[in-house]
Amino acid sequence: MENLVTQMPKMLMGKELEGAMLSFPPYDLLICNADTATRIIALNDIMEIYVPSQMSYEIYSKIYLAMMHSLKKKQTVEAIKQGNQNHRRIQGLTYNSVLGGADSFSIIGPSGIGKSTALAKSIALSGGEQIITTNSPYAQIIPCVNAQCPHDCSVKGLLLEILSQVDMSIGTKYRQSATKYRASIDNIIGMVSQIALNNILLIVIDECQNICRNKGGVNLVASMTQLINSSGVSICMVGLPETESLFSQEMQLARRSVGLSYAALPCDDYFIRFCETLFSYQYVAHPSKLTPELIELLYECTGGIIAILVSIIIEAQQIAILSGKEDLSKETILLAYQERFKNVQDFVQVNVKKGNQTSAPVKSTTLNVGEEFIDIESDAAISNIIGEARNDGLDAVELLRNNGFFMEEIAV
Repeated sequence: MENLVTQMPKMLMGKELEGAMLSFPPYDLLICNADTATRIIALNDIMEIYVPSQMSYEIYSKIYLAMMHSLKKKQTVEAIKQGNQNHRRIQGLTYNSVLGGADSFSIIGPSGIGKSTALAKSIALSGGEQIITTNSPYAQIIPCVNAQCPHDCSVKGLLLEILSQVDMSIGTKYRQSATKYRASIDNIIGMVSQIALNNILLIVIDECQNICRNKGGVNLVASMTQLINSSGVSICMVGLPETESLFSQEMQLARRSVGLSYAALPCDDYFIRFCETLFSYQYVAHPSKLTPELIELLYECTGGIIAILVSIIIEAQQIAILSGKEDLSKETILLAYQERFKNVQDFVQVNVKKGNQTSAPVKSTTLNVGEEFIDIESDAAISNIIGEARNDGLDAVELLRNNGFFMEEIAV
């Protein structure tokens, strides 16, 4: 029997891992002097920036060790016994699980914090695109199969997607065989378990929150448990925070889904470092310096969600370039937040409150007073000032005037 472990890439740690994960697109300061179209197009390069966090390192370690664990099981006596049991299941006979699924785990966190990117980079660094080939006996082993939980929680849909991914990787026709003979779900589970046992190290099932949103989720959970028990490979379940409540309902699933759980970023050193990196990619004619005030504003506008942070920097620069303001300032960041992120503002406010920070910026209104324009924070600012006036026994109208509001008294 071959030593399969030697075909795994070296496990990276520390600075070596950080360097392998870092992604900085090329940037030339002269781009700030280019024409508008060139700069607008170049803005998309910001999407390629990746600065690994503690979450990135933890996900990489989990993925690498899970693959290694599965690889060590290949071609063992237990794997052969499990293969015989899976064959009995395909034939519709009684069977028993031999290997179990103690090495399965979950990755849970809100949308936009970088789970998918960290997962993709971790799989690539763990040899996810390199098929492991053995000669004695001959086999092609796929490091990772990435499937998405069907929106309707169809058990058959998930199993057929796994077979499709295997077919694309090693040129087989397993899906065609499963659909041609109209195999039952139980038979397909046995078939997928056997294929995973022989040809897969890790199965990633993404969008697991779909299970919580559909009545068919109960059946899918039961099928996933059977797959974990009889495949002998590591299974990683990825989903939003609501998935945790599902995994905790049943002990047999809870113990197989112990893993990593994350929240939106706090306004810490990593968040500041990421902001500094983004500010080093400016395409406006007059690049700005990142200040503590801007860092606080960016956190309030994004709630610690990295995807929103990247997007708001891109949108703010686009607004600055197209409007002729040509700077990445508080004004352009607020304009981007107020005009282009209306759909996410409620979610941002929730994340900021969870982080014990101040509430997210409220929408501002511009009043035209003669030739002067005054930007005000409408609803929250007015209510705060009126509340202060009541508490201190002051004239609310006069206090509003003193705070820069244009007030006009109308006789009734």
